[in-house]
Amino acid sequence: MRLGASIACYRWMLDAHRRRDRPEHRNFGWPPAFLQSTSPPDVEHPRSDWMLEKSVELGLETFYTHASDVGDVAAVTALAARMDAAGVILNGGLTANWAATADEWDRQWHEHVVNHIALNASGNVTVATVTHLMAGRHNHFSMTPPVAEQIDRAIRNFGTVLSACEEHGVMLAFENHMDYRLSEVVALVEGLGSDFARITLDTANSFLVLEDPLEGARLAAPYTVALHMKDFTVHPLTETWEPELHWAPVGRGDSPIEEILDVLETQAPDPATLLAHIEIAGIPQIDPDQWVRSSCEYLRIHAADHFPRQAPL
Repeated sequence: MRLGASIACYRWMLDAHRRRDRPEHRNFGWPPAFLQSTSPPDVEHPRSDWMLEKSVELGLETFYTHASDVGDVAAVTALAARMDAAGVILNGGLTANWAATADEWDRQWHEHVVNHIALNASGNVTVATVTHLMAGRHNHFSMTPPVAEQIDRAIRNFGTVLSACEEHGVMLAFENHMDYRLSEVVALVEGLGSDFARITLDTANSFLVLEDPLEGARLAAPYTVALHMKDFTVHPLTETWEPELHWAPVGRGDSPIEEILDVLETQAPDPATLLAHIEIAGIPQIDPDQWVRSSCEYLRIHAADHFPRQAPL
């Protein structure tokens, strides 16, 4: 497997509307971020360039960001050249309303997705993670329409863009993104029945849809080409009788990450090329760089057999 990190790990430093150095950041009630080891880059410094530099610094082999967040075709092509020179692989991505009606998809989403497949291809992307844009409206728990119909819609919708995937050599890797169970994502991929329909497996998002992460991983493994290693501490019972989840560096939470890596090593289509990204996007006052470094150290020690090109820093 190839070890990397998601740009989301640094969202409170890089996202224009989330940067913790914005004057209005404190208006949202967040405490100050004291004792940070890394400062946000200049606003003019491209996020993807900063992430490439950070990946090289940390000895990582890949990073994840959507191609549209990089810019237009020229910007994505230029980034691809810099990444190729650095020996870093881009796991691209795109977003769409999976559960759009046929009319909505044909009017609003088909051309959008086809264009974004081409945009990812301009960055030498072969794996584009696909997230569900309307998760707050259509998800495992919503009933208009029921989840089975949502998946049927997604099969119909993404079936219309598979020819573009084949033309550009881009696999769509559908993520369980706080919306659907992995069992439902598997149903989508099997319904599409294409080598260009695969899965990005998130190791903790299953908790949010009341699915056992390891059981979900066993179902998804034969289709998994990318991985988001996310860790939460799970608190089933609190004083208010409500469960809680809290972010944690990889290895310090309750996500069965090592067990999932073992499953993928034996059942994924091509474990050697699987893009495995640390994705820990904790609250803004934590030190994201320390969390990423801690996660890298944990994986290099406790999952070294899965990342043969990695060495402890």
